[in-house]
Amino acid sequence: MTRLSRAVAGILSALALITSATAQTPAPAPQAGRVYKVGYSQIVDHPALNETRRGFVDGLKQAGFVEGQNLTLLYQNAQGDVGNARNIAEKFLADGVDVLTPCTTPNVQAAVKVAKGGRTPVVFACVTDPVAAGVLEAVDRPSGTNVTGVYNPLPIAELFDLFLKIQPGMKIAGTIYNASEANSQVINRRAKAEAERRGLKWVEVTVAGSAEVKAATESLVGKVDALVLGQDNTLASAFEGVVKVAADQHLPVFSMDTQAPARGAIASLAASNYEQGVLWAKELVAPVLLGANPATVVPIRPRVFDLTVNVQAAAAARLTIPKDVVDRATKVIGQ
Repeated sequence: MTRLSRAVAGILSALALITSATAQTPAPAPQAGRVYKVGYSQIVDHPALNETRRGFVDGLKQAGFVEGQNLTLLYQNAQGDVGNARNIAEKFLADGVDVLTPCTTPNVQAAVKVAKGGRTPVVFACVTDPVAAGVLEAVDRPSGTNVTGVYNPLPIAELFDLFLKIQPGMKIAGTIYNASEANSQVINRRAKAEAERRGLKWVEVTVAGSAEVKAATESLVGKVDALVLGQDNTLASAFEGVVKVAADQHLPVFSMDTQAPARGAIASLAASNYEQGVLWAKELVAPVLLGANPATVVPIRPRVFDLTVNVQAAAAARLTIPKDVVDRATKVIGQ
């Protein structure tokens, strides 16, 4: 069995060893007659984050918290502006939310700074490395503060196994990311190290906003054999521009974002956005709403991973996805 096969087939059981000790016991029912208030924010609007939010709402509902009945869910989008993320967190606190639930590293960093030392819990998600982001001191023990959450380290080695199985002739990989996002910095650093370990040349272009993404993609045309893209919110908000440029040049696009193949990338392997949202809501946010102290709650990792492939995108890039990869895929697009 290849490492990619083991990653797809065995990642659930591997994570079970980590999460079994941290999974929360079933929460009691919400207090009758009380309306709970949750402040939810994300840095931009794009499909991956929206799927996480959909799972979050469904997870709260499964735990007994229903909008319009006993739940008020305040939602704000920072529109890619870190300053807005802080303003949103401050407004949520002024509105008296019971818990701050930021999704994406900039929003989490802002919420933690604003709520530091206060009584309002911060229960986060959509963060690759909360230690590198300065949100937590460790992920294997309770923080001792008002902060806990879901963190999502990417299976970098398995991703490169997947991409190189589909395009074994790749020698130069190009990437685009927003260097101001701590999450993107971590992903890029790890991806670059893995690429270079395999003898690949890694070419990177940074952007400051979504308006720069298309031009950044064009700058890589003719210089790289494929685009290998991380989970970057700025990039995801302008992903159609990447796909258009790449398709015109028959340039393969691989991604670490599970929603990217549906938008034109060839393949991805990552935690399910929807299931991460459900996990976040049911096992962390709901217990905290009902009185659990986040200072005593160990952060958790996603348990459901998706392998998604787009056979039409591969064909457009003059590649063929091997049958064994297609057979193992959670979702096959364009078949």
